[in-house]
Amino acid sequence: MASGSTSTGQNIPSLKNALYDACVPFANVVFNQSVLFGLGIVKDGDLNTLLTVTQGLVDDKLFKVVHAEGLGWKLRTREEARKYRTLTPEQELVYGLIDEAGDDGIWTKTIKARSNLHDAVFRSAIKHLESKSMISDMKSVEHPTRKMYIKSSIQPSDRATGGPWYSDGELDEEFISTMMSILYEHIKKKTFYHSSSGGSSSLKPKQPKKVKKMSAEEAKALRDKGLGPLLKDEFRPEDLEEERAARRRRVDRYLPMPAGYQAYPTLDELTAYVENSQFTSQTLSASEVEQLLEIMCYDGRIEKVVAGPEGQAYRALRMSLKTEEDRLRNVLTEAPCGRCPVFDLCEEGGPVGPSNCEYFKEWLEL
Repeated sequence: MASGSTSTGQNIPSLKNALYDACVPFANVVFNQSVLFGLGIVKDGDLNTLLTVTQGLVDDKLFKVVHAEGLGWKLRTREEARKYRTLTPEQELVYGLIDEAGDDGIWTKTIKARSNLHDAVFRSAIKHLESKSMISDMKSVEHPTRKMYIKSSIQPSDRATGGPWYSDGELDEEFISTMMSILYEHIKKKTFYHSSSGGSSSLKPKQPKKVKKMSAEEAKALRDKGLGPLLKDEFRPEDLEEERAARRRRVDRYLPMPAGYQAYPTLDELTAYVENSQFTSQTLSASEVEQLLEIMCYDGRIEKVVAGPEGQAYRALRMSLKTEEDRLRNVLTEAPCGRCPVFDLCEEGGPVGPSNCEYFKEWLEL
């Protein structure tokens, strides 16, 4: 640190101003005695004068005492010092604890425990600080049920807010899903060659729907009314086969890249892609983009490969080309029984039963 000339004839107020001004360029430093002597404002070794000057700065709220490997001082801005000087001792104690907590905020229970103030005095101090817009309450995703406070002049940390994945203290699942879809589409384009020609699958000509006669029995009529149109439209075997063939043909258009292909997207490329796009106004860091990529790896949509200048890249898995319906749907979820309006009446010998249910037979044939 640069040193200035020492003037032993200066009075204490002048030394206070000179010492404070000399400390301003090093606002985030914890000053101890040797550092302050090194500034050259107070004569080296004149401990009494130094302590008098520093105590004056503490009284003016321009310095705050800290204990870091011994006694030390940290700087406050003149504007912040003016705020402190307007407070009562109780209000200053509460505000100081909130100030020390920084952008993580502090729990009201912690403030009470550290300040040891009576509840009425504590609530009065909080009310005064809020009325002066010096503090504000905040939500923490780590402790959603706790009443937290933070200085009004600073923004909560990502640790407290959850970063870009949270909105108003709630997990923003829609935003996460949207960003993963955007990343996946970019990775897919770099993973497969999309052929304009069709695949090997062929479509069967669409067959006319069969119209089944309704039973005269009341239970069967009610069953047909509740399930008939839905099941007949959705679960006809020929319609399902036609739909699946169309999906297979769409997937067949995506051809794998040749062996040795090195242009799979890397983390830096994907981060830059999101940053330079207009998909979101938020800026996502590389670590935040990596979190989304890890989720997609876990979901089996993409995988890590050794490629690119960074030595690691990402490519889409072929199974991910199937739609969510293809991956999750199976014949068990298509059973008509769960949605049948006369399910409680279904039994052998009753008005409807498994042996005479045309919908159940149709499902068994799938």
